[in-house]
Amino acid sequence: MRRLVFATLLSALLWPAAALACGGCFVPAGPTSTPVLQDAERILFAHDAATKKSYVWVEIRYSGPPGDFSWVLPLPQVPTVSVGDSWLFDRLDLATAQQYKVTFDSSENCAYPSTQSGLGGCGASTNSAGSADLAVPNNTQTGVTGGDGVTVLKHAQVGPYDYVLVQATSKTEGAAKMVAWLQGNNYAIPAAAKPILDTHVARGDVFIAVHLVAGASVKEVRPIALVMDDSEACVPLRLTSIAAVDDMDVVVTLAGEGRAIPKNHMHVVVNPARIDWFGGAVNYPQVLAAAIDEAAGRAFATEFAGALPTSITTVANMNQVTVPTFDLTALNTDTLAKAVTRDGAWQQIVLQKLPITQAVADVLEKYFQLAGASDDVTYYQNLQTTRGAITDPLGALNGTALAADLETAFCGPVRDMAQRLGSAPKVTRLVMRISPSEMTKDPVFAFSPTLPDVSNVSTAIAHGICRKGDQLQDAERLTLADLGSWVFDMPGGSYTGVKTAADPRFTSAPAALRVELLDETGTPFEVQDKDVATVDAAIAGAHAGTPSLDIQLAAAGPRWTPPQTDALYGTSSGNNGTSCQQGRSPAVPGALLLLVGGVIVAVRRRRAE
Repeated sequence: MRRLVFATLLSALLWPAAALACGGCFVPAGPTSTPVLQDAERILFAHDAATKKSYVWVEIRYSGPPGDFSWVLPLPQVPTVSVGDSWLFDRLDLATAQQYKVTFDSSENCAYPSTQSGLGGCGASTNSAGSADLAVPNNTQTGVTGGDGVTVLKHAQVGPYDYVLVQATSKTEGAAKMVAWLQGNNYAIPAAAKPILDTHVARGDVFIAVHLVAGASVKEVRPIALVMDDSEACVPLRLTSIAAVDDMDVVVTLAGEGRAIPKNHMHVVVNPARIDWFGGAVNYPQVLAAAIDEAAGRAFATEFAGALPTSITTVANMNQVTVPTFDLTALNTDTLAKAVTRDGAWQQIVLQKLPITQAVADVLEKYFQLAGASDDVTYYQNLQTTRGAITDPLGALNGTALAADLETAFCGPVRDMAQRLGSAPKVTRLVMRISPSEMTKDPVFAFSPTLPDVSNVSTAIAHGICRKGDQLQDAERLTLADLGSWVFDMPGGSYTGVKTAADPRFTSAPAALRVELLDETGTPFEVQDKDVATVDAAIAGAHAGTPSLDIQLAAAGPRWTPPQTDALYGTSSGNNGTSCQQGRSPAVPGALLLLVGGVIVAVRRRRAE
């Protein structure tokens, strides 16, 4: 069976018979060059059982000069290449990313009803859902030719990318010639990449090599979309290590018949006692990284597994608003195609709430020519929000052409992938934070039909305490299901002073509540600390369809015994419970938002500064 590997910026996902990958992002060497570094990546995968096709989107995120950007991915076969949009990844984050929620219940030992509100001390940061994309018409390019030992299969432009599909003519002698060809065409392959590329050439893999088109900027980078036949699932994380940063975020979303699991990497469950519950769970990324380090630095955590939620809660005008995860009505261009005036077309866009991403804004500016030299995304987003009218209502417009361009640039690919994800029996979100030195294995994934679903919302219950039996709350009780209930000081009566993860009782607790091995059948196998290195090495060659571990080990007991639960102080004369939510999104943070009845805090998953 052939192996499909996507060598993109960081991670990938796969299907029992399909594969994807992470790849290498390289820049020319020289005294003035600035490295293009992979600092985060999101990948999603869906499989069509009827056509046996695999659909993969890989979002590229990097920092560095756009003119120096180059990207190389090994693939088992020639793919169909197009572009997606980061808007879909952002919606998946809102629907499936980890959240921490504190519910405030009745006060304890207080002389009158508690008046605490969930607003006290819960900070909030949310993210802007815009994306930076640019659509460029497809056209076949000239000027790139094959060479000694290398065949150019295709050279074309798609979105902001100029890409070439190449293959070595000899599996045994073509590796050096492939590297030479890539370097000769300004794909600055470092010496460290050559041994990894050798293994792909030996398999007969096809390489997709990508540059940004001349004049393209960083904001124009869009996800690459690939369609190919089934192959063995594999992620070449080793190639990613060449241009990766420490504690790089890897987010893999897989749609399939069961819950997705890593086969040759371990799995961790984050210890909720290490989370800063009253501080907005802002330490979650660090706790996640520490938990993975306790599993030899090579493990995934499951943030969500189950049917994709049909709705998400966002923030609008200081209020929580529930909206569809993917509003397919907003992506429909049939009515828009019938428009004959500029104002008629614009009012239809406002009515259906078409998402305004960079790709969409570029198309709108082509037809409406309103933004001028200003930021077209911000301009059209603001115009849509204010429901502004076009000042030239009778200006003629070709609605059919406008709709066709929007279909190509945004609506078509987003609607297609959204429907595939929404119809899948289960969607799994797997995450890891990993450094280059730990990228020694290419992750392989499979699916388990029996493992339970995983909610992306972790909850705790809080009770205000009046330790003197009066009306002054000077402590807070936090209860974590299946672990215990503990009392924490509330300095100055402020929730911002309540320290949970920093409390001496919890600072020595492990970051991973469990280190375990998952397989297609059976229950999770908990790994003892002394066996972590042994298991890490033993599962290196694991593949879907066979047991990951072929050695006998004793199952582990609990990794941590929680402190004894604190006794109750008494009961209160009343109750006025509220809630405080802490959530997480890996996108760029926005303003602080206080919500009635609670606060949503987006915990950013990014590299610590």
